Amino acid sequence: MTGIGNVFRAAELVDIAEYELEIYEENPEDHEHHGANWTPGEKKIVGTIVGSLPIRENLRLITEEDYSLDFYLRDSFGSVVTLHPMVDSSGKPVT
Repeated sequence: MTGIGNVFRAAELVDIAEYELEIYEENPEDHEHHGANWTPGEKKIVGTIVGSLPIRENLRLITEEDYSLDFYLRDSFGSVVTLHPMVDSSGKPVT
């Protein structure tokens, strides 16, 4: 999933940012998983969100498709750490 979206801190528009995100379900046979590190069926989101954004502050991306993702940036490269699953406009998780 790629595009341009609005990034908010609470109700304040912080910036319009480019995003490149991948949503996937981990395959338990590909890696060794340890109890707390993996939940069967849980979707993972990896990728980047790049703009004039603060690092390590709770933010929300609203995508072109009107999906919403709560996240913070791990580093200055725009690496995303998700806080909750991505949801559509009705609040249902995006798969």
